[in-house]
Amino acid sequence: MRRKTYWLAAGGLLVFLLVWLSLGDHVQTRFDASLSAWLYDRPLLVQASQLLGWAGNVYGSLTIALGIGWLARKQGRIAWPGLPGLVFASWCVNGALKRLVNRPRPDLEHLMAVHGPSFPSGHAMAAMTLYGALGYLACRHWPSRRGLVFPLTLLAILAGGMARLVLGVHYGSDVLAGYAVGCVLLAVYLQTATYSA
Repeated sequence: MRRKTYWLAAGGLLVFLLVWLSLGDHVQTRFDASLSAWLYDRPLLVQASQLLGWAGNVYGSLTIALGIGWLARKQGRIAWPGLPGLVFASWCVNGALKRLVNRPRPDLEHLMAVHGPSFPSGHAMAAMTLYGALGYLACRHWPSRRGLVFPLTLLAILAGGMARLVLGVHYGSDVLAGYAVGCVLLAVYLQTATYSA
């Protein structure tokens, strides 16, 4: 497990730095424009994306982490207080990075109220950390169900970030960077889990 978490952290850090350094580059701009054109304001997806927006914001994700962390507390400190601590750390790191980069939001009609800078996406970070950790805890609790848990975890993570593009409140590169930083935080969490097991 230790080697996998190092690769997850290193990969996440590398992707984040590459995306950050490419902001404004024509390839990155085309990537963002293509994703926006493909996903923005799809009528069938807007309501689901707004629901995911609530569940993925700071209050929704912390509420989920507190509730499930408490219910799973028999798994040890990795669940309680580890899970809510991870999600809280995700939002703190996100706030610091947003202030550092200070990228404006997309120039689209926002289909959900937002505030603050755009890069990286806090919802994508929260999706990676929360659902990634929940997937890990579920696999620990139901080892025979890993084949079901993994695709559901991946779907939840992707939905949490892609919903931000449907709502026009983030660029694709914001979401990718959010996933990347979330991978770094998730790797630290998983590494902690190996030491506390």
